[in-house]
Amino acid sequence: MLSHDLQTLRIFLTACELRSMSKASERLHIALSAASRRVGLLEHEAGTQLIVRRPHGIEPTAAGVTMMNYARDVLRLGEKLQVSLEEHRLGVRGYVRVCASSSVLVHRLAHDLSRFVTANPEIKLDLEERPSESTIDAVLHKQADIGVIVRSTDVDGLTVTPYEGDQLAVAMRGDHPLAGQRAVAFADILDEDLVALESGTAVHRLLSFRARELGRVMKTRVQVRSFEVMCLMIGEGLGIGILPEKAVQPLAQAMGLRLVRLAEPWAKREYAICVLSSEEPAAPARRLIDFLTGGGSAPARKKPRHPGG
Repeated sequence: MLSHDLQTLRIFLTACELRSMSKASERLHIALSAASRRVGLLEHEAGTQLIVRRPHGIEPTAAGVTMMNYARDVLRLGEKLQVSLEEHRLGVRGYVRVCASSSVLVHRLAHDLSRFVTANPEIKLDLEERPSESTIDAVLHKQADIGVIVRSTDVDGLTVTPYEGDQLAVAMRGDHPLAGQRAVAFADILDEDLVALESGTAVHRLLSFRARELGRVMKTRVQVRSFEVMCLMIGEGLGIGILPEKAVQPLAQAMGLRLVRLAEPWAKREYAICVLSSEEPAAPARRLIDFLTGGGSAPARKKPRHPGG
């Protein structure tokens, strides 16, 4: 195989196209003697004459024409590689692993990620839905580059950036005695049968903690994994449920449920983007973070979706 380099191919190709070694050396800012020596070495490696010198300039031989075509292909690939590597450096091309809470996904993140992928088709996203606690673990153990969570308390080792938020509301049938209220206190619904999300979710952890603060225990009648199943159970009269208001609005409307805001200061929750504090995010991940927190993102169109909180 030929042990040439891109510069040698570039000199050879330019000399053949300009029909002059001196003009090629001037264009490429290389000494004429160095340019001639490189082309001579290329001919030696090829084992055949590649150019002939005529009174009007140099011409490629039949083998030289083959080498010219090869040189064009190789140089084009080299330029393409350079552009691709520059795109990686700038974050235009790459791969980002994202873990996110289902509440955030349903409310806004799914829509924002769709818009990001459309705007950045060369960045591939690996998205995994996890409860916030599990998402934090994934980022801390480098199983994810970015986590999007329901924020509760700061976590050592993570840098956290705000990303909108939501308001918890009580979902109930339209014939429920509380359906006419504009808001309801948490203590006033603890005697109700509850349809709840599974224990690992941010919503369930928050409600359990607040119930214990009041010296009470939630009367969980049914425990499910998704917003959709939760609303189905509520619609069948198995209890009431506490859900993120904006995320569940389309489902509630479709199933004829009433949403009554939970009148507690802690019922307004914050979403956040988290990354490792000890490492600067790679360029594609930084590009995604800037998109989500800057002008690139916009409030999502609310669509029914299956995951839980």
